[in-house]
Amino acid sequence: MADGSADAAPPKLSLPVGFGVSRISQACLACRRKKVKCDGQSPCHNCSSRCLTCEYPKTSDNASSSRQYASSLEERCQQLDQFCGRLESLSIELTESILEIKHLRHAPPDLGLAVDDELQQAAHALQSLPTVYSGSIPTMNELSIEVNATPDAGHELISEHAPDNISDTNNDQDISDESIDDGDFGLSKDNGEIKGMPSKFGSLVTDSYGKLRYLGGATNNVLVEAVKGLSPGSFTSIYNSSPGSSNLGQASFNHTENAPPEFEIPLFVRGQKWQELPYLPRAEDVPRPPKYVADLLVNLYFDQLHYTFPVLYKPHFMSCYRQMSPSPSGSNDNVDAKFLSVFFAVCACASTLIPLDGKSTSFPGLDYYQKSLILYYASTGEASVERVQCVALLAMCAGGWNTLTQSWTFAGQAVRAAQDLGMHLSSLTAVSTEPSDLIKQQLSRRIWWSVYCLDRVTSICLGRPMAADDSDCHCDLPLDKKDEELEVYFQNAEPSVESPTMTTSSPMTGFVAFIQLCHIGGKIQKLHSPSRIRELQDAKKARKFLRSVVSLQRALDRWLAGLPDDVRFSANATERGPNLTMCVIMFIVHAGSLLNLYRSLSGSAAQATLGSHGDEAMSHCVSAARSCINAAELVRELVPPSHHLAFCVHYLTLSGLILIPEHPREKAHADVEKCIRFLKGLESTCSGASKGRAIIEHLLKDSSALNLDGSLADLLNDPNTSWNQLPGSELFSYSSFSPDFLNL
Repeated sequence: MADGSADAAPPKLSLPVGFGVSRISQACLACRRKKVKCDGQSPCHNCSSRCLTCEYPKTSDNASSSRQYASSLEERCQQLDQFCGRLESLSIELTESILEIKHLRHAPPDLGLAVDDELQQAAHALQSLPTVYSGSIPTMNELSIEVNATPDAGHELISEHAPDNISDTNNDQDISDESIDDGDFGLSKDNGEIKGMPSKFGSLVTDSYGKLRYLGGATNNVLVEAVKGLSPGSFTSIYNSSPGSSNLGQASFNHTENAPPEFEIPLFVRGQKWQELPYLPRAEDVPRPPKYVADLLVNLYFDQLHYTFPVLYKPHFMSCYRQMSPSPSGSNDNVDAKFLSVFFAVCACASTLIPLDGKSTSFPGLDYYQKSLILYYASTGEASVERVQCVALLAMCAGGWNTLTQSWTFAGQAVRAAQDLGMHLSSLTAVSTEPSDLIKQQLSRRIWWSVYCLDRVTSICLGRPMAADDSDCHCDLPLDKKDEELEVYFQNAEPSVESPTMTTSSPMTGFVAFIQLCHIGGKIQKLHSPSRIRELQDAKKARKFLRSVVSLQRALDRWLAGLPDDVRFSANATERGPNLTMCVIMFIVHAGSLLNLYRSLSGSAAQATLGSHGDEAMSHCVSAARSCINAAELVRELVPPSHHLAFCVHYLTLSGLILIPEHPREKAHADVEKCIRFLKGLESTCSGASKGRAIIEHLLKDSSALNLDGSLADLLNDPNTSWNQLPGSELFSYSSFSPDFLNL
C-alpha cells in the first residue's frame, strides 16, 4: 500500500507558509505501519486525531524526487509570473510620473500638475503592492470612502477653491443638488487634471469624418478599451488644427493617424458622410460685404461685444479675415466655409450696434444672419469648433433682437455641439507644454463657459429647462488674460514672474466673475422647478427647501463680497470698457437671481405653509427689485444689444411690476416711475422695453383706482362714518340715513 500510494497523483497544490509543497508519496510513517489510508496532509487526519507525530521521511526514489522538483518549480514560476505582472504595472505608472515631472520643469504652473501629488501617488502605489492577489470585490461602503477621499470626485464638478462638503443640512438628493457650501461657489480656477480618471469620464473617438467626438459612460468605456486594445495607438486625446486653420487656429479634434485604424467604434463608419444639401448655395457663391463695411463690423464686434461673450480668439480670427478675399470673384474655390459662417455671424451681431434710421422694418443684420445660418446648415453631420462658435453667435444675435425663444433654442444647440467635442471635460485634453496647444486649450474653455452662460441666461429669463447640467461637466475656468497676452504668457519660461504690464486689469475679469454668478443662478433655477414647488405643501420638505434657499443666499452674498475691484462699480470710475459693462450686467443678473430665489416663497400658496417666511421673502424681492432699478441707470449707455440686454430689460420690467402694490405707495411709485423712465430710454435698442413700459403704466393707473376703491370700502364698513365723509355726498340733499342703509 505504501508503494501504491507513492505512485498516486499529487493533489491540487497550495501555498502554505514557508513555501512548502504537498507530499508526493501520501502515506506518512504511522499510516504505513497501521496500513491505513493517509490523506497526505501535514499533519494527516489520523495522526492529528490521535495526537501522534505525523512523520514523513523523505524518499530517495529518483522518480519521486523528479515529480517533487517539477511541482516545486511550477509553483515558483506561477508566483514569479504574478509578481512580474504587478511589477510591470507599477513600472508603467512610475514611468508616466517621471515623464510628467520632467514636463513640469518647463511648463507654466497653470497646468495644475503638482509634482508632490505625482510622487505621493507613486508612493501609495508602492505601499499598496499586495503579496498575494485578492479577487474580492470592494463593498459599497469602501467605494464611497474612496470617492469621498478624492478631492475632485464630488458632484460639484467645478470649484473656485478646494471643494468642501456640500451643505450638511440637506440630506436628500433632490435638495442637496442646489446647495452650495459656504467655502466656494462650485467653480474651480485650478487648471489641473483629474489624474487617473479621464477614462471614467469618457473618451474621444474617431467619427466617420476622421475627427474626434466625445463618447462617455461607464459601459461605453468597455467598448472603447476593447477597440484600443485591438488597434493600439489609433486614438488620441489632443487638440489638432482643423484643415482650414493656421498654426494658432481654432482648436479642432482631428484624428492624427494618416492610416485608418483596423477596428473602429461601431457608432461611426469611416468614410460615410452626409451628402451636401442640394438647395443650399456653396460657400464660394455666398456674397460678402464690401471690405470697408466688413472692417467696420469686425472692429465694432471686438470693441463692444467680444469680451462679454469670448467665443473667438481675436489674433487667429483676424489672421483668417485678412486672408479672406474681399469679394467672391467666381474663382474662390478654396473658401473656408466654416470660417465664413463665423464671419457672417460676427457681422450679424455687430449690425445690431449700428444706430437705426427708423425706416427699416426688419432686424438689423438679418442678411448676414441668414447667410451664416445657411452655411451652418450646410455643414450638417460634422463636428467642429466653428459650428459651436457660429450657433453661439447666432444665439447672441437673436437675443439682441429680443427673440429670446430663438436665442434659447440656439443656445441649446451650442451646448450640444460643444459637448459633442468634449469641451465640457478638461480631462479629455492631453497635457502639453507647447504654447499653441495651451492657447487652444484656453479657447476651448472660453467657448464652453460662453455657451454655458448663454444657456443659463436665456433659460432663467424664459423659465425654461437648461441644456447644460453641472453634474455632467468638469471644465476649468479660463485664465484671466486678454487675447494678446495669452501667447506671451505661455511662452514665458516662468509665467509666475510677470512684468508690470501683465498684472494690470484684464478685460476677462468680468467674464470669469460672471461664470460664477451664472453657476449659482442655474442652481436657483433648478431649485424652483415645478416638482420642487409642489413639495412646499409638505412641512418637512418645506423646511429643507428653506435651508437650500438660505444656502444659495449665502452663496450670492459671498460672490458679491468676493468680486474683484476691477468689476466693482464706483462713482469715481472714469475708464469704461468690458469690465464696466460686465459690472452692470452682473448686478442686474444678481438682482434677478434674488427675485428668482424668493419670489416663489412670497405667493399666497407658499405663505400658507411657510408662514412668516413668506413675508420675509417678499421683503427680499422688494429689495432686489429696487437694486435692479438702480443698477439699470447705465444699461442704455453700456450694455450692447445681445441676450444680456434682453435679460436686463426683462428683469427691469419685473422689478417695476413687483414694486407697484408695495407700501408706502409714495416711495414705491417713485421707484416705479424711475423704472418707466429707464425702459423708455431703452426702446430704441430693445423692442421689449416699450411693451414692458406700457404694461407698468397701465397697472400703475389701475393701482391708483384700486387704492380709491379700497378707501371707499373702508369708509362703508366703519359704523361711525357720516354721510358727509362719503365721496360725492354733496350731490344729494339727504341729511341722514338709517344704520341699516350703510350696512347693505
